Amino acid sequence: MKKMIRKPEFWVIVAACVFVVVGSQITESANFWILIAFITFFGAFGRAAYKKATEVLDKRAERIKNELDEAAALRAEAQALLAEHERKRQEAEEEARQMVEHAKAEAERHAAEARAALEETMKRRAALAEQRIARAEEEALREVRQTAAVLAIEAARRLMSETIDEDRANRMIEDSIQEVRDRLN
Repeated sequence: MKKMIRKPEFWVIVAACVFVVVGSQITESANFWILIAFITFFGAFGRAAYKKATEVLDKRAERIKNELDEAAALRAEAQALLAEHERKRQEAEEEARQMVEHAKAEAERHAAEARAALEETMKRRAALAEQRIARAEEEALREVRQTAAVLAIEAARRLMSETIDEDRANRMIEDSIQEVRDRLN
């Protein structure tokens, strides 16, 4: 009760009651006093209602502000995540591009090495083939010379046996042998 006495609303209500009681004796019109009571009631409780309404609205505004702040923070966090994912995607693309370039360079290097090895192998085989051909030519030439020498000796022997006597034949054989020795050396 002591708290009630300290509030101005209490005294406004008391005053209104006094006016209603006293005023009803002064005038006969109830409408005037109803208006006075309404104004008094609104004056007494309006301030409390206004405080309560402003408190509710202030709390709601604070809650909405907090939700907006939280939404802004979430949006900033989402944008940061998006930027990070975009950066990671770009890094992955760059790494993939570098890997492709590296693979291409490796493939080109291996192809060049294979080409060089193939060319080297072909050169070696060509050189070996040329050596074999040269040996075959030398051997064929030697065989032709041996065959020619054998045929020449055989022909000379036949010719000498038919037309030349034995002394002359021995002398011719010795001359031919000497001539062959001179040519081979």
